[in-house]
Amino acid sequence: MGTPCSVYAVTESFIDRIAQEKVVILMSATDKKSIIDTTKLYETVQRMYSAVPYKMLNNGYSLPTWHYYIEVTRRCNLRCKMCQYIDWLENVPIKEQKEGELSTEEWLHVLGQIPRLSLVTFTGGEAFVRKDFMELLTFASQRSRTHFVSNTTMLPEDRAEAIVDLAPKRLGMRGFNFAGTSIEGPGDRHDEIRKLRGAWDRSMAGIRRLRDIRDANGKQCPLIHVTTVLQLANMDVLHLMPAMIKECGADVLNLVTETRMHDLPDLGEVDPTTFNDDQVTFPHIDRKVLAEALDKVEAEAKRVGVEVRMPRMPRKDLLDYYDGTGLDLKNYECRNAWNTMIIGRQGDAYPCWIQKVGNVREQSLKEIWNGTTMRGFRKTCQKQLFAMCPGCCFIDHKSGSAENAAPAAASILD
Repeated sequence: MGTPCSVYAVTESFIDRIAQEKVVILMSATDKKSIIDTTKLYETVQRMYSAVPYKMLNNGYSLPTWHYYIEVTRRCNLRCKMCQYIDWLENVPIKEQKEGELSTEEWLHVLGQIPRLSLVTFTGGEAFVRKDFMELLTFASQRSRTHFVSNTTMLPEDRAEAIVDLAPKRLGMRGFNFAGTSIEGPGDRHDEIRKLRGAWDRSMAGIRRLRDIRDANGKQCPLIHVTTVLQLANMDVLHLMPAMIKECGADVLNLVTETRMHDLPDLGEVDPTTFNDDQVTFPHIDRKVLAEALDKVEAEAKRVGVEVRMPRMPRKDLLDYYDGTGLDLKNYECRNAWNTMIIGRQGDAYPCWIQKVGNVREQSLKEIWNGTTMRGFRKTCQKQLFAMCPGCCFIDHKSGSAENAAPAAASILD
């Protein structure tokens, strides 16, 4: 394939063509069904984009980054029971949690390096605990297509209006395209899981504000997706989610797996092949309980007319994952390292959290993307997955049989 420079030069026009075709298709979407259909098309194009380097190249090089995840902070105003960072959030003092975070100027420098045709997802923690987050979101939205994942408890009217101002009229144009939030169940159950009384009311109010202001401005965007983690604590109320999503005006309900990979010591700093199955903790839900809950939520979603996206695996594998049977990773592959770069709060860069490949304080995004460490990780991924991979939203079943799967990280267009 040649040098990293030639990779970028050869593919620049190809990326532009894909993006322009995508925009034309998305602009033709005038109702929710056609919008959802275009998201599936987008996912297909993304897989095609990674197919050539993944399947045909053995040197670890990739086409330019398709999707950036920006973890602006790991701090959060909630303490969710199933959060991968819960031990850190509960045991590290707030002052220490802020240490080492990229400054406003550093983040702006990073965002300025992102190609204009990429998709940028902002995550936390809770992004809005940073006082400068609206500045970062505004800057990125003026250059690229953007998306955030938030608990939406910190969206007063003026902030919601400013966010909708960043949104394009039509899906796929430059600007703020998607808003994601997480709801774990109705009222008191959500608050119990989130460990904050009133969290449900505040989150739902935030969703409604975005919806109402969006609709009043005659815009398609931001589309709003709600993510619910499949966990023992919400099995008995999961079927209530579709009607709740319908009422608040969200466009999609994503059901995702609970994972505990961040419990592993030194994750990202050590060779991921050194971890074994015995070191990884997986959640447990009785097979029958989970199967019945999934059947009920699908039936209810059909009744009220809500799109539900399931985890990216066949139903049998999903049940196997939760009942302790486990997954056969030989049936899965991961192309995330050919599509995605995650930038952590302190500037560390990852294709996924299990392998650090550089730091934006020391290297440019282009240097990291096809650098020695990233290329080595890609070559390993072509041969095998890792002990902590089961349940991850980035892996795909090789059969492609996981229909209506939730996009990675619950992003509508991931």
